[in-house]
Amino acid sequence: MKFDFLNLSLRHGLFHQEQDGISCFLPGSAITVRFQGREIYAEIEDINGEGKSWVNVYIDDLPVRVVRIDPEKRLYQLADDLEDVPHTLTLQKRTEAAFGSIKFTDLKTENGTFLSPPSPLPHRLLIIGDSITCGFGNEAQIPCDCDASRENIALAYSSLTGQLLNAETLIVGASGTGCYQNFGGGKEGRMSDYFMETICPYLDQEAMDLFDPEFIVINLGTNDWSAPIQPSDYIEQYRKLTNFIRGRYPSAELFCAIGPMTLDPGPYLKALVNSLNEEGDAHIHFVEFPLIQRLEEGMGGSGHPSIKKHQQMAEKLAGTIRQVCSLSNPSFSVSR
Repeated sequence: MKFDFLNLSLRHGLFHQEQDGISCFLPGSAITVRFQGREIYAEIEDINGEGKSWVNVYIDDLPVRVVRIDPEKRLYQLADDLEDVPHTLTLQKRTEAAFGSIKFTDLKTENGTFLSPPSPLPHRLLIIGDSITCGFGNEAQIPCDCDASRENIALAYSSLTGQLLNAETLIVGASGTGCYQNFGGGKEGRMSDYFMETICPYLDQEAMDLFDPEFIVINLGTNDWSAPIQPSDYIEQYRKLTNFIRGRYPSAELFCAIGPMTLDPGPYLKALVNSLNEEGDAHIHFVEFPLIQRLEEGMGGSGHPSIKKHQQMAEKLAGTIRQVCSLSNPSFSVSR
């Protein structure tokens, strides 16, 4: 009998129900299941057939391996020497949609039993951004070492912030995207349109689970400033995005972030936030991540933040959100 993903898995992020499983494309999309047994296997399909999707495997909240989803392979042995006691398994898509989509088609535990899934985390966080938000190149060993295997969403500030806030986290990120224009100046597929015209209809019509965020973070502007731009065009499109978000999620606290690769959009973004505050929206806030200090913090691929910098960003962002929203500070810290 095929595994019942609908009733026996806790899904984190955005999933679609398929005839033979559940599929996902956004970075950080993950499933958590509970089982009792000594071994666990997963059937996972590379939908695009390019072999560029990677998955983080956690057992009992500990990282045990990283798996490349092979177009020629379906069955993956995840563990075979466990104690015969209850365990949790989390499978997390560590790479963004540009590297491919995946489908979980089955989970198996020979001579074991699947148990009821864990409960969702108490808070809900939505983060919209570009390559920084995806963790592009954060595991790079040399500056140009930026293939899919070096992108780890689990160590990006987006995921780490969710951990620090004890929040279910939906990450809508894509490398090279901007609010008004993408890297190099193109406007097709910019993140503002992608979120409003593709992701939100998908959430409403295709997603397996509802997602109503308490906190929303936008980190867009780095790629906008990669090519000549009129700041007024950026602000106009950014205002359109924030108005859309406020209409869709009227009670959410909204954080408009910039950095750490450039702070050039910062003055314009801060002025927009001040204007929106003066117009009556007291629930929108400006956050600035300090620029990367290469000598002290290291550097990821292609000038992107290192793992150390992502951790610092997460601590700053989570601290800001906790302060604004009067949240208690959880007893745990970033662990992945």
